[in-house]
Amino acid sequence: MTWLYITLAMFGKLAITAAYGAIYVFSAEQFPTVIRNVGIGASSMSARIGGILAPFINLLAEQWKPLPYLIFGAAALTGGLMILLLPETLNKRLPETIEDGENFGK
Repeated sequence: MTWLYITLAMFGKLAITAAYGAIYVFSAEQFPTVIRNVGIGASSMSARIGGILAPFINLLAEQWKPLPYLIFGAAALTGGLMILLLPETLNKRLPETIEDGENFGK
């Protein structure tokens, strides 16, 4: 079972690292110009809070050893899959107003 834990941990780290580069690029393109800085700031704050809380998930290993690996792996897979739902922005005009943002990607 040790190999399974290591495999899940490494796959989770791979997925997080792969998705991390796209976070700031996509988030900047998704928010309308008038609220872009606020949107990126709120997204960054949420990520920082997640980073603060993540070490506490390791404490769940006292309840069931594989639980932290499953949580981190599921979070990484979910994040990686959710980025596929974002609209394509290649060669598209970025939203400038709130109304443009609501219609972006439709």
